[in-house]
Amino acid sequence: MYIASFHDARDDLDLDELDAVDPESARTINRLFDPESSLWIIAQCAAAPPRRPGARLHDYFLLLDSYASYNERPGAPQIIAAHFDRDPNTLTVRATMTSHALIPLAQNWLVGRGAEPGRVLEPEGWSDPLDAETERLEEFLRGSGERFEVHDTFTRHEPPYETWVIATHTQQSPGPAQVFFWQLPDDKSPAYTVRSGQFDSLDAAYEWTRDTSAPLPAAARAQAARLRAAPIQPSPAQTPPPSPTSPNTRRYHGR
Repeated sequence: MYIASFHDARDDLDLDELDAVDPESARTINRLFDPESSLWIIAQCAAAPPRRPGARLHDYFLLLDSYASYNERPGAPQIIAAHFDRDPNTLTVRATMTSHALIPLAQNWLVGRGAEPGRVLEPEGWSDPLDAETERLEEFLRGSGERFEVHDTFTRHEPPYETWVIATHTQQSPGPAQVFFWQLPDDKSPAYTVRSGQFDSLDAAYEWTRDTSAPLPAAARAQAARLRAAPIQPSPAQTPPPSPTSPNTRRYHGR
């Protein structure tokens, strides 16, 4: 898959005649177009063409920060969401950007800034979700709005590739902590998984991240439910001995 440098988008955005609307927009533009930033476009779209002259123009980008794995903070997120809001009437542009550990969270941020959910940016040529549970969780995160406050993330940039996100519900403070866990075993794996688990506190969530091979609480609860639903089998000590006169009383080892 060919990934274009973000510099390739500058001409298409046509920003040369526009002024940044505020200092934060100016800093964002400078960072995005910094030749040393190594930002690459993995998906982009523009809002539907305006029906009236002079209407604002919007552009949305998903970017890959190829320097994230060499960041001063180990495990820094690699995905950047960027939004350009151009006003032809005032010849100004508002530029905003934010880093995310998971693509669905970046997509959610863009939808919150006007991107149409039905046209949400989807990278092409990347690995696919492995199962329905992964697809369900990604769809949930894309549409979660401002439901979650992200407290911390970590991305492992070598096999097995892993990303965890610790978040809490914005309307349940203090409340349980949620962990979203993305995993791709190695470079040859065609698909990834996303799982989630709920913890009683942030401390408990952080403790789980010390060993990501441990089952998430949601998985542990599901396993317990399956065990409760399974028929109860008597232990060998509780099994009544066969009647001496019953046929087929011979026992087979290893059964």
